[in-house]
This record gives sequence, C-alpha cells and structure tokens, in this order.
Amino acid sequence: MIIKALTIENFKGIREPVRIEFKPITLLFGPNSAGKSTIVQALHYIREILERNNVDADRSLGADESFDLGGFRNLVHKHDLSTRIRFRIEMSIGHGELQEYPTFVGNYQNFDTDLMGAHRLEVNFDLNEWVDVDTMWVELEVGWSHLLGKPYLTSYSTGLNGAPVAGITCSDDGKRVRISKLELRHPSLVNVHKINSEWDILDELFHNVVNTKVVGEGADLNLMLENVSGVLPVWGKGISVPTECFSPSNNSDPQYFQSEVMEFLSYLSQLIVGPGELLLKALNRGRYIGPIRKTPPRNYSPVNSRDDARWSSGLAAWDLLYQRDLTFINEVNRWLASDNRLNTGYSVKLKRYKELDLDGPAYLSLCTDGWLDEVDDIVNELKRLPERKRLTLIEEDKHIEVQPHDIGIGISQLLPVVVAALDGKSQMVLVEQPELHIHPRIQAELGDLFIEAALGESGNSFIIETHSEHLLLRIMRRIRESYQQKSDGMPLSPEAVGVWYVEQYDNKTVVREMLLNKQGELVKAWPGGFFEEGLREVF
Repeated sequence: MIIKALTIENFKGIREPVRIEFKPITLLFGPNSAGKSTIVQALHYIREILERNNVDADRSLGADESFDLGGFRNLVHKHDLSTRIRFRIEMSIGHGELQEYPTFVGNYQNFDTDLMGAHRLEVNFDLNEWVDVDTMWVELEVGWSHLLGKPYLTSYSTGLNGAPVAGITCSDDGKRVRISKLELRHPSLVNVHKINSEWDILDELFHNVVNTKVVGEGADLNLMLENVSGVLPVWGKGISVPTECFSPSNNSDPQYFQSEVMEFLSYLSQLIVGPGELLLKALNRGRYIGPIRKTPPRNYSPVNSRDDARWSSGLAAWDLLYQRDLTFINEVNRWLASDNRLNTGYSVKLKRYKELDLDGPAYLSLCTDGWLDEVDDIVNELKRLPERKRLTLIEEDKHIEVQPHDIGIGISQLLPVVVAALDGKSQMVLVEQPELHIHPRIQAELGDLFIEAALGESGNSFIIETHSEHLLLRIMRRIRESYQQKSDGMPLSPEAVGVWYVEQYDNKTVVREMLLNKQGELVKAWPGGFFEEGLREVF
C-alpha cells in the first residue's frame, strides 16, 4: 500500500484545499518560513489522530521533543476556532491488502442468542474476492467544540476507486456517533450486490429504517453506531449497528437472516474500517529525519527497543547499524566510500568484542604459566561473557579509526539519510534538509541515492524538504540521460519525480507543482526568480 496524495484545507497557512501528489521522489522547495514543513507536519498530525485519536497534538510519536505541533489552536488556519481542518489521504493498494473483519453468529447482543444456543459460527466477507480495489481514500475533519472547550474529530469518511463510500459523524459533544453517508450502490460495488442477491433484501430494509428522507442514492442517513466513543473506528474490529435496522420478514429463517446480517456488517467494516487501518499501517512504517541530526556521543550505547522518535534526531540510524548484519553495513559503505557514489572518505566498521574482568579467573589464569592446563575452563568462561559491539568510522586514506566527534559534522548529518534510504521496503521517508553541512558534490550524489532506493528493490518513497539546487539538478540530469538512453543506472522518468514550490502569497501558503518534461527540464520557470541568485553573482 502506497500513500499517493494528500489534500490539506485550513491547516496552518493553507486555507483553500491544496492537493499534493506524492511520487517515488517528491521534492519540496521554497523560501524559508514559506510553509514547506506544513506538508510534513500534516502527515505527523494525521498519524496522531489515527493512532491515538489525538486531535490536540503537540508532540508526535514519529519525532522527538524538538518537533512541536503546538495543538489545534496553533494548527487551524489563522487560529480561527470556527474553522475546521480537513485532510484527504489517497492510497493505492494491491490485491488482497484490505483486511477482513469477521463477525460471529450468536455473538451479536441484540439478536436472539437462543436461536444458536452456545454455537458460534464465524461469518466473514472478503471484499478482495469480489472487487478490484485500486485506490482508497480516508478523509478526516477536525473542529472545535465550544460545548466541550476542546477540539474533536467531527467526521471520518472513506472512498473507493475515486468515489465516496461512507461517512461517520458525531454531535459537538462527541456523542451520537452515526453513519451519515453510505453509498451501497457505489459503481465498484454493483457486482457485489448482484452476486449476493440475498443482500438486496438487507439493502432495502437497511435503507427503509435508516433514511429519514429517501432522496436517492447516497441519501443522508442517521444510523447510530453502538459501542463507540467517537467517529474514529476501533482498528481491528468491525462496526456494530442496532439490529432493528434489519427486520426479517415473517417467512424468513431467523438463523439464516442473522448470518446474512453478520456477513453484510463484515462487508461494511471492510469499506469503513479497512482504509483507515491501512493508512495507519503505512504511516507507522514511515520515518521522519529532522533538519538537524545529532552527533552520537563518545562511547555511544544504542537502545534496543524500537523508537520511531529517534529517527528525527538521526540517532536511530546509529542504533540500526548495531543491529543489522554485515551485508547491510557493506551496502551503507558502498554508498559512503565508493568513488562512484558519495565518496565521503569514510566508512563504517562494527567491531564485536567481549570484556574480560581483570580480576576474574579467566584473566588471572591467562597471566600464569599454567594457563594451558585450564584452557577448557577458560574457553567456557569466555563463551559465557556477553558480546558487545562498538561502531566506529574508518578514515579511508589513512586507514585509522575515528569517532564521529573527531571529524566534520557533515558525516553525522549524512549517515542517517543514507541508512534510512537503504533500510526497509515500501516505506515513506520524510527528510528535512538532507544537504545540511555537506558540500555540493555530495548533495548531487544524494540524488542518485534517492533514485536507487526509490526505484530499486527497496521501493521506498521520499518526501524531501530541501533548498539544494545540486540535488535537483542531478535528478533532472538523470531524467535527461534516461530519455537519451545514456544512463548507466536505473531509468528515471519525469512521472517518478514530483517537484513542488511552496511560497507565501497574500498572507496564505500557496503550493505549486513544477512539472518536468522528458528532457529533465522545468516546463515553467521558478516563481519569483527562485534559484537565480547564482546567475546574479556571475553577470
């Protein structure tokens, strides 16, 4: 599953809806304080909403203490509490990725359990078997409740293959949660209802009960949900609706009808709960690398538990190097040290060792003439000692070991970007200022790193906030070489690269797409003379 696009409305400097389409490589350019970080912050905020229902977020699970969203008052456009923040996140999914939500006949409280006795029959519907789902979207709306004196999630809705499916809303006190929109005759779902002809009765009964006024397909509903505390679904669980919405006829078999209702609810759960759960999984796989990475201290000790927040400071990259095998470290070194790669002059070395207690019997025995008589005991004791690791850098020209503090800060800024790009598969990597403290040649070589990591086996995607003209020029060059069939690397098409320019205009944030052609050229010039400073210095 891949996040394909994000629409933002009334969030920070963005007022009118702005849709940003994500490519394998997405570059965000613009002046300082223009709002480039708004897109990155929106993704953090969405994750907070989905994972912790945290609509008043300041801190984020994916970043350390240096990253502060500031809460809803700070995030809503112009701090206007009468305005609602809206996001729509579009995803492309593969066959079978949509999770199933089984229910159990005889375990649904409002049905007559005596019909089934103690017997529980699992009932499930798998939408993947009936519909080719290519794209889905999730839409979130956050507003301010004057009744509660705090923000709340006002609505959660989903779409399938470009058209709406369902919407959940609640009252301004966060209660009376209900399905307010439902497109049971969605174009992509027609075959489901044709094949499951018995659902026509359920469909009819469902609409007859919940529609206060039937005005055609997609009519406003008022279907109250059960066992929920807000509009956000409970991940991993199906939705529950009052059974009076489904009233069997006098001639129907109650047990069979109950089974059909359960299957129908399983189907609705895939349409409503499934997209949000997929989106949360994708966001949890993402990694955010902040604009200033920390240099690990001397005698650095990694943390053993996964902590996504450590990626923002870059320290998680050093942790990962302690955990990964030699194959991965060699791949990192291929990029750090090779002449045809970044060629930084340094490589990484992971040393494995054991600490021997100077007062212990093993060391004392080794210092005596008769230690050979006790060799088996010494070997066994050494085997019991815990293995330790130490990560150092090798200065390639002099073949000496150095610590990150002993060399320029550029390596500590660069290494987390390299590690995050090469590690993992199908994850979104958000990077702010990857060019920080590195010289222009390496900035350009970073373009090749992102191309290989995005289009190669890893299949990662990158959202890069940057000021680096050198990075962009390398990517434009690779597009041109691919078109001219002169590239030795992976072919790069303009469709794989998204370039966006963010600026302030009339006290609001404006986001413009800067299209590239097959020759790797910008179709239109940069707004406001961006990147023309070099020309002014020359002429």
